[in-house]
Amino acid sequence: MKRYRVNASNYRHRQRSRLGFTLPELLIATSISFLVVALAFSALIMISNLNKQSQIKIERRIELSRAFDFMTQEIQAARRINRTVTAVADGGSTTLQDVITSSGLNLANLGNYGTIALYLEIPMTASPSCAFPKDYDQVVYDIRPNPSSWLGPRIVSRYGRVPKIDGTINPCSSPIASDVLVDSMSATGPTPACVAPGVLSGSGGFYACVTQGLVDLYLRSALSNLTSETRNLASKAFSRLANISAPSLSATRTGNQIALTWGWGNPSISTFKLVRSVAGGPPTEIYSGSNLNFTDTLTGSKGDQNCYKVTAIAADTSADSNQVCEALP
Repeated sequence: MKRYRVNASNYRHRQRSRLGFTLPELLIATSISFLVVALAFSALIMISNLNKQSQIKIERRIELSRAFDFMTQEIQAARRINRTVTAVADGGSTTLQDVITSSGLNLANLGNYGTIALYLEIPMTASPSCAFPKDYDQVVYDIRPNPSSWLGPRIVSRYGRVPKIDGTINPCSSPIASDVLVDSMSATGPTPACVAPGVLSGSGGFYACVTQGLVDLYLRSALSNLTSETRNLASKAFSRLANISAPSLSATRTGNQIALTWGWGNPSISTFKLVRSVAGGPPTEIYSGSNLNFTDTLTGSKGDQNCYKVTAIAADTSADSNQVCEALP
């Protein structure tokens, strides 16, 4: 009988093929599979985050631009900016809080306000039906910490009546306090330059540099928690009404009496408001009417400066006149 020699190595190989993979081989294969899946998942997460960041940037830019456009439209419609007939924010002794108080608006009506940046008086038609005597709406913008339902760290909030689609204002509607215009505003940022005679107000992500009817707006958005980037927007807005030529004021003094006269190029019927400040104190309205002259008695202590300005109010409101000062002898 013919015998065959069996190769032990080949035999073991055939046996292993029938039995499958060994445990070390399975462990190595599983580890490689997990590594590939982990890398793929990590890449997917990275792509998803990049898409989220890109989407957030686009959304924040749109929201910031909308807020800027809305404020610009209201600035263009305003007849007074950061001022009333009797007070003007000067960045020093007269603050925006003083201006708002002088307007008759209670600061408590603004809610939990933060740093005020803009006060606007926007013309509207007074309505006797709801016993609202003013022919302008009062609008206040401030930047404050965000409520829990809005994106932080800061929000820009608005006080005032909500304009209709056509831009008109219903005087019988109620002003809305703490109305969020835009959220995700930066809490910090560089202070923008504001060249005199401009007056800067605001903080963090919202500043306004006001020079009578010209406003330089600065908005800075913190895009989101997913990115440390910020979005800055800066531009100018002009009031169509506050840039009207101012009256020209002159005075003649006789003893303690001062005769004030003024002229204005607008031929329409106007109301003129004359204010006086004594020794650098706050302005006080001393005359309101259609005359072009008024005689006043100097007040205060000996040597105190009595300073006068006049403003013309018609369909539009002028800027203040030149200032005339006389010292009490």
